[in-house]
Amino acid sequence: MEDIKARKLIGRDNLLKREILPRLKNDKPFILVGQKGIGKTELLKWAYCNYNKNKVYISCNETRATIVKRIAKKLGITVNKKKVAELEQEVLKSHTKIAVFIDDLEEASPKHAIFLTHLGNWNVVYLAGVGHFKERVKKLLWGKQKIRVKPIDRKSRFKLGRYVAKSLGCMVAPETIANQSKGVPGRAWAIGKGEVIRDDDERVEGEEINIAPVMLVFVVGIMMTRYIAMGLGERDLYVLAGIGMACSYLLRYVIRIVSK
Repeated sequence: MEDIKARKLIGRDNLLKREILPRLKNDKPFILVGQKGIGKTELLKWAYCNYNKNKVYISCNETRATIVKRIAKKLGITVNKKKVAELEQEVLKSHTKIAVFIDDLEEASPKHAIFLTHLGNWNVVYLAGVGHFKERVKKLLWGKQKIRVKPIDRKSRFKLGRYVAKSLGCMVAPETIANQSKGVPGRAWAIGKGEVIRDDDERVEGEEINIAPVMLVFVVGIMMTRYIAMGLGERDLYVLAGIGMACSYLLRYVIRIVSK
């Protein structure tokens, strides 16, 4: 974890230039959010590599002991055979500033959350995670700009497919990688390696069809029909509108279940 190197980032120029780099230069914290495999980790690594002050990179998939020891070493604190609790206190009492790059925030344990929240009170922190964060890390998110990482645009997907195929020396055609990856870098690398992608038919964030406006028009139409039927005394039309309203609620329920 000490030797942090980011892969070549393709199709992320605007995100890097407009969102990430300006905040790095001004020591403004941010949090990268998006679906699994979308490239949050590589973007956070890029940010780490392009930050020129005292810094440390950690993942919440690591143990608390590993995290505390790495930060202690970066702060110049002698580790030796000290207990984790003792080191933790020394880190929190240190007056040395350090930028903390935290990946996989959704995996933070209660002890992770407490330590990192205290550490973030006087140090700048840059975060990355899926976005479904538990209550324990909410304080760590306060005051930080949320940057949503979306799938790579269609124009850059073939370039990504070609880069993945060349890097891996695989037999999968760049066009296949580009089309099947749906703009998700993690999926592109998995396809290039010949790995089986689970839930490959799931919607890619940012590409799903929003039917909310259609549903709204449909429900409003049914309600208007009901009130017109009441005014005209048309019982059959009123019953029909009621059935339509019931069907709309059933459809909403089905869509909610399917989308989970």
